[in-house]
This record gives sequence, structure tokens and C-alpha cells, in this order.
Amino acid sequence: MKREQAYFYQVYKGLAMGFGMCEATFMAYMADLDRLKRSGADTLCGLNVHLGVTGMGRRVFERCARKAVRMGLLERVPVDGRYDYMWNVTAYDRLVEIVSANASYVILREFCDRVFEAEGREVTSVTDSEVRALKDAPFPTSGKRQ
Repeated sequence: MKREQAYFYQVYKGLAMGFGMCEATFMAYMADLDRLKRSGADTLCGLNVHLGVTGMGRRVFERCARKAVRMGLLERVPVDGRYDYMWNVTAYDRLVEIVSANASYVILREFCDRVFEAEGREVTSVTDSEVRALKDAPFPTSGKRQ
């Protein structure tokens, strides 16, 4: 009997460290929907399907969607009372590059909170010099920044 390979979402550690598990799960799910859409699958479905797949409640899912739109990762297109989600793969790849620049939870969370929440910037606005500075930031020896 042929064994089928288990399927999984690729959740980058840096996404969970920089944003938290709900947002990291949302991003991985949207990236996977995009992959399915590009392979020809019909990914237009109701909100309850998305909630069931991600295990999120409506408020959390909507909060993640709004943040992804603000960050330039997602476009929500209304279709027959539902949304078709268009994932910006270029921006997502850049975000993965950004959050892979440092292994410190403290530094990544601080950077992501400042850049994407406080400053309200899009992913594509983060410069290479900012990523280099993030990469060169010293790993804290305690839970506190100096």
C-alpha cells in the first residue's frame, strides 16, 4: 500500500517570533492559498472555511487580514459576498528575508512592532540597510534591551 505524504504549511520561525503564532499561521495559510490558486485550484470560499482551516475565531482572522493588507501582503477582492484573497508573494518573500535576519525574539518583535505597527509601513518599504542593521543587532544576553 502506497503511503501518502503528510501535507504541512511552511511557517517560518522568524514570523512567529516577530508577529506571534496567529499572524504567522495566517501568513502561512495565505501563502498556501496562493500556491493552490497558481496550481489551478478554486480557492474562493466562505469565511467559515478559512476559520475552520486556521482554527481562528472571526475577530482574530479579520485582525490578521487587516494587518496583512496594511503591510502590503494581501489584497481582499469582494466576490459574491465573499472575499478572494490575493497574496503578494514578492512582499512575503521580502518579509521572510527580513525576519530571518536575526534570531532574537526580543529584537525581531521590537523591530516588527515598530516598523509595521507604530510606523504602519509596508513590507516593501523596509530598506536593505535596515535589514543589515537588524542582522547586526547584538543578541541580548538577558530578556531586556540595553
